[in-house]
Amino acid sequence: MPGLEKTKALIGDFAAALGLETLPPDDDGGYQVTVGDDTDVMLYGGDDETVLVVAPIAPLPRNPEYGTVMYLLRNNLFDSSIMPFQVAADDEGGLVLWARLAIADLTGDSLASIVKGLAEEVEEMRGVLDEEA
Repeated sequence: MPGLEKTKALIGDFAAALGLETLPPDDDGGYQVTVGDDTDVMLYGGDDETVLVVAPIAPLPRNPEYGTVMYLLRNNLFDSSIMPFQVAADDEGGLVLWARLAIADLTGDSLASIVKGLAEEVEEMRGVLDEEA
């Protein structure tokens, strides 16, 4: 990612906060970490002012029950406990949690804390979706 100095500095501080020597970009220019056993979190810094944080949850249920739909959609309300993250579906039909965060508001430690909390939310959502399956 040439020219994204703020993003590179934040990712370097983030890696250090996680106890990693470095966190190299992947083939598409993003950065990926795995939290816990299987929760991947991807970070992308396209404009050097914000970082896009995305965590896959699970495949979108084909025939979700009313309660599951209500649970997922309520996470997108203005007073949701996961704000500024929102639930969405990606191009492949997978549910994701995502947010665009201002780099100026972040440190490596605060981003590490956000990523850890995001992974916990993903695990909780997976549990709700597994109950329906």
